[in-house]
Amino acid sequence: MSMAVTAVSPLARVLVVDDELGPRESLRMLLKPHYQIQTAENGRVALDQLRRFQPDIVIMDIKMPEMDGLELLRHVKRADPAIEVVMITAYASLETVKHALTHGAFEYLIKPFSRADLEDVVHRALLRRQTELGARGQVAKLVEEMRQLSANSGKLEEAARREAAEQSLRVTQLSIVREISRTIVEQLDPQRLAASVTEQLRTALGYDKVEIVPEPPQSADKGTPTVMTCAIQDGGGLLGYLLIDNRPSRRVIDPRERELLEMLSEYLAIALRNSRLYGEITDTKRSLEQLIASAGDAIISVSPDDRIEGRIWNPAAERIFGLTAEQANGRPITELLPRGDYGEAKRQLADGTDRHAFETSVTVGQARPVELAVSLSARHGRQGGLEGLIAIVRDITAQREIETQHRRSEKLTALGQLAGGIAHDFNNLLQAILGYAQLMKQNPRDAEFVSRSLNIVEAAAVDGSETVRRIQQFARLRPDEPPVGVDLNQIVHDAVALIRPRWEEKIARDNRPLDLRLNLGTIETINGRPPALIEVLTNLILNALDAMPDGGTLTIDTRSDFGRHIVLTVTDTGIGMPEPVRRRIFEPFFSTKGDSGSGLGLSMVYSIVRRHGGDIRIESEPGRGATFTLTFPVASEPVGAAPDTALRRARRPARVLLVDDDQKVLGTLTEQLRSVGHTVTAAAGGGAGLAAYAPGRFDVVLSNLGMAGINGWELAERVRRVDSQTSILLITGWGLREEDHGRLKSLRIRKCLFKPVRINELDAAIQDALAAV
Repeated sequence: MSMAVTAVSPLARVLVVDDELGPRESLRMLLKPHYQIQTAENGRVALDQLRRFQPDIVIMDIKMPEMDGLELLRHVKRADPAIEVVMITAYASLETVKHALTHGAFEYLIKPFSRADLEDVVHRALLRRQTELGARGQVAKLVEEMRQLSANSGKLEEAARREAAEQSLRVTQLSIVREISRTIVEQLDPQRLAASVTEQLRTALGYDKVEIVPEPPQSADKGTPTVMTCAIQDGGGLLGYLLIDNRPSRRVIDPRERELLEMLSEYLAIALRNSRLYGEITDTKRSLEQLIASAGDAIISVSPDDRIEGRIWNPAAERIFGLTAEQANGRPITELLPRGDYGEAKRQLADGTDRHAFETSVTVGQARPVELAVSLSARHGRQGGLEGLIAIVRDITAQREIETQHRRSEKLTALGQLAGGIAHDFNNLLQAILGYAQLMKQNPRDAEFVSRSLNIVEAAAVDGSETVRRIQQFARLRPDEPPVGVDLNQIVHDAVALIRPRWEEKIARDNRPLDLRLNLGTIETINGRPPALIEVLTNLILNALDAMPDGGTLTIDTRSDFGRHIVLTVTDTGIGMPEPVRRRIFEPFFSTKGDSGSGLGLSMVYSIVRRHGGDIRIESEPGRGATFTLTFPVASEPVGAAPDTALRRARRPARVLLVDDDQKVLGTLTEQLRSVGHTVTAAAGGGAGLAAYAPGRFDVVLSNLGMAGINGWELAERVRRVDSQTSILLITGWGLREEDHGRLKSLRIRKCLFKPVRINELDAAIQDALAAV
């Protein structure tokens, strides 16, 4: 049943303030049958209505333009503290609740709320208003009585002389009133309040039994002069009964005592109501403290001078930063969070931003770096000024590790898709090499034929080397280079060459027509990393292949946008995608491929494009294919190829210790180095290399990386133990992992070459090593 029907006063006035017409009119219609209603669309109109309408209660939205609910709340309370205010909001955050209650709001309602909830809170708010107004009247009445007592002191003195016993009783009663009034003001706990008041009455007036009970005892004889039961009630209803029972001693409760007890019952009603409200606030505070304590994210309070306030430092903060609240209290927050990120967040919050988020890595209290997602929000005081910050910190280390694992899985999946086509290409190259080698053996004296055959064999080897290079770049097995000037047209050609075997395999396997069209315009260079850009285009092409199960056309276009941006589009004629999928297509872990996809391919594409300062958009409809449009800024300065420093210097012969456990490779590299004038000592494996090595004997140590027994890493470590000057070069056919880059630096490896290596590349690396010593 609706509680508004039993409203305390049918003439109660309610002012509804909301900047949205729909909610404002809805509240007006709900409350109109039982109350006088006025509405206001903003804070300025509401303040005008406050003066003219003089409402008993104001219902206002927190989020409003010009003047928000918290500012309006302060104006209302300054105008009339007895006006009860109910806040309504769609955002039930800790800060919203704290500010509303701190500034005197009676209660808050979270949208959406029911009619019963609205009627109940309005009913209770009006009751409390009447209670407070009643309390003011009682205090005024008591003051008036004291004034009259003072004015009639002469009469009281005369009455006191005539009735000394009566005067003594009155003094005692006033003393009781004073003590009980002090108790009522100071004590907010309901149980302690009841115990203290009953004990004071029993001791001061000599009553046998004094209790506050929820129901009057059935055995109490209301007509007996030794028993008195007073109802404790206010405008909100019955709160209990004050029971005085003197039947054991048969002491009569005289009329003046009864008057006193009636008055005290009214005071008790106000005190009990306030204590219950205090209990509700205490329960709310306890719930919020439990919420903070049980949160999985660290919640930290920061003072205006950027120091940690230990009063809000939950167990999650202890776990993440390894500090107790006592240890953290008073420390600068910049000991835990990077000074630059924190400073930028504080500046934005000071400019009016509600929240600022960033991600960072820290090592405070941890054995290894911890990845954190930090959200900072302003903490405002009663006057609206900035009184500090609240930091919510989440440990996302595990999430980042999972994302890394998924990215590796995605890359392995892509490599697996390419593997069949790559094997096909290599078999073709090997067929050419093997065929012409056998033909040259049959015609060794035909110099022209041998020369032509050797050119073909060399070209096949170079093609194979280029295929390996593209694969290693895609798999990131070659070190990331700094941004260089990149021709996106060349990136397109490299990606298409890498993907073409898979393309041709799909045509042959599915017997479906697949057409690739390249419309590459004349474009400027951009700054970027070729391996990452190849990865972007490869992912887009593979996705397009999957989106065309029945065949179709893939078109790749490049063009210059007035010399400011380069635009690259990838368009397929596949199945397309609906709007819900299109909105989420770049989200991590979102996949339309079920268990076969990790959902990170397009997420990585988006991340790489953004890191290059670019933008990516998608247009697609079901059944009408998809178009990905990538936009990159043109390089601010043209970046040309770096001059070959080795060619610009005078060549020097070097004493080279060459180490490799593969005899064919060892022999080939030996002959290549000798052909350009170097003195070579060849060692078949790491053990032989260490045996041949002596400090000062060689200018350069050139070792294969992957060898049985003592590998290139261990050989370099042993050489560095006794010789810090000799240049060390490594050569590998496997590629490098991410963790190998730091190892190269710590061992001061001059360079790592990748097989197959040409003579001029090998000699240039040695010349650079000689020049660096």
